[in-house]
Amino acid sequence: MKNTTRLTHGQLLASAGESATLWRVKEGVLRLDQVTHDATILVQLAFPGDLVGVEALCAEPYAYTISALTSCKLVAQSVEYDFNRFAAVAQGFMQQQDRTRDMMRMRTGPVRERLAYFLKLLSQNADGSSRKLERSELPSQKEIAVILDVASETVCRELNAFMPAKVYKRAPRGEAVGSLAMAA
Repeated sequence: MKNTTRLTHGQLLASAGESATLWRVKEGVLRLDQVTHDATILVQLAFPGDLVGVEALCAEPYAYTISALTSCKLVAQSVEYDFNRFAAVAQGFMQQQDRTRDMMRMRTGPVRERLAYFLKLLSQNADGSSRKLERSELPSQKEIAVILDVASETVCRELNAFMPAKVYKRAPRGEAVGSLAMAA
């Protein structure tokens, strides 16, 4: 049976320099960061179906620190056999081109288009199908702002156009609180 790992939002999978294991993302989104003494720089995101830890194919340590941007499920990948290793190298190479393109699309152009593209990527499953996103599943607005390279306030404004936030109505005195209403 393959080794399965679950991570919650913000949980660390591995730090740069640690011995690498090849993982496939089954659910959720991982972030790969270059961490220095004075900054953390987002390098790439890994989505369902992606491989992370391709350094393991070359017996190298992780190049980046990897953490969960959303709740994740990962499955360790066996590369004992030459065919499995070759297939993983080929997939990793093609995936890198796709993710580089994705990062460019999420960091250039009108903010609304960047956010729409990011939300589309978040809604994709490992099998290529898509699902409806709930706002509660999204990373924080601050994290989205870093990914899109914009201000948090801009994310808040643009996100409300795509996915209006639920707001709590203030209950009159003496009544129970808890009714929900959609924001306009």
